[in-house]
Amino acid sequence: MTIPTPVRAVIAVIALASFVLGVWMGLVKIGWVLGAPPAPGTHGPILVLGFLGTVIGMERAVAMNRAWTWITPIFTASAVVSMLTGSPHELSGALLLAGGAVLVALFVTAYRMQPESHIVMMGIGAVAWVFAALTWLTGGPVASLVPWLAAFLVLTIAGERLELARMIAITQKMRRQLAGAVAVVLIGSVIAWTSPWIGVRIAGLGNLLVAIWLIRHDIARRTIRVAGITRYMATGLLVGYAWLAVSGALWMASGLNVASPTYDAALHTLFLGFVMSMIMAHAPIMIPALAGIPFPFRAEMWIPVALFQISVLTRVVGGLAGLFELRKWGAMLNAIALALFLVTVIVTVIRGQIQKRGRIPADGRR
Repeated sequence: MTIPTPVRAVIAVIALASFVLGVWMGLVKIGWVLGAPPAPGTHGPILVLGFLGTVIGMERAVAMNRAWTWITPIFTASAVVSMLTGSPHELSGALLLAGGAVLVALFVTAYRMQPESHIVMMGIGAVAWVFAALTWLTGGPVASLVPWLAAFLVLTIAGERLELARMIAITQKMRRQLAGAVAVVLIGSVIAWTSPWIGVRIAGLGNLLVAIWLIRHDIARRTIRVAGITRYMATGLLVGYAWLAVSGALWMASGLNVASPTYDAALHTLFLGFVMSMIMAHAPIMIPALAGIPFPFRAEMWIPVALFQISVLTRVVGGLAGLFELRKWGAMLNAIALALFLVTVIVTVIRGQIQKRGRIPADGRR
């Protein structure tokens, strides 16, 4: 049992709108004169919990195939609408908090059906979502909020990769190493509530350890040797893990001090370099799973991915070197690369639909 297709479509449109608006907010925050986006103070929550929370909630709901699991993306989409329409902060925060709580319940149910360590990890990621929403709802400082937002994404992605790592016979020692790294992330996030200076650095160490584990043990190290879509996905994953490692090191160095020249780089190596690399890498399997439509991989997918990595590097170098105009242009290149990726995905989906109906052959020749 699931929910009607039109409802799914509305949720997907709201998620896409939150992504576009979040990018717009980011460009304005970094100094581009591009009008006045609605709710500019919600840049982080609307991208992480609004956009990514909705996408992850939809992905989990499709996997569980139970109507009640769609409550999470319904709540997060409603929270996005609430933020953009100027509703009270408490309403948006409560909706995000409730959405995270339902996601926790989803993973509890999933664990009862299949008691596996990767489900536990993703469930803990959902708990991090709840703490992030609670911190934002109560007006906690950025340095207390960001570790929980990051923990939600890092643990969710690590859990998904741990599931696939079963294909290469992960040992108990390896599992304990990853569990230890995750524990460091969570300890740092908890400490950041009362002592951000210390907590962020500990959480950064945890993120660095998770990145090292993924680089060493993820199946992408093997699959990168296989041409085509497999190499495309593996490359995106490994580059993303490298950005996560850089972010962890920067967190340890700066403690997410807003006045530090490393602040922008520390944030966006994780939320852009790591997270968006994961999304780009997983797009060929996420889109068919969520939308039930074919996604025939084409070599053109490499173009926006390469441009995106160049843009992140440009932004990071500009920020660390104090070249703020270069950092600003790096942010604009981020947006251009993401827009190009979105257009490429849409064109690929349309071509897939045409191919499915037999109008053109798979190689694109008439």
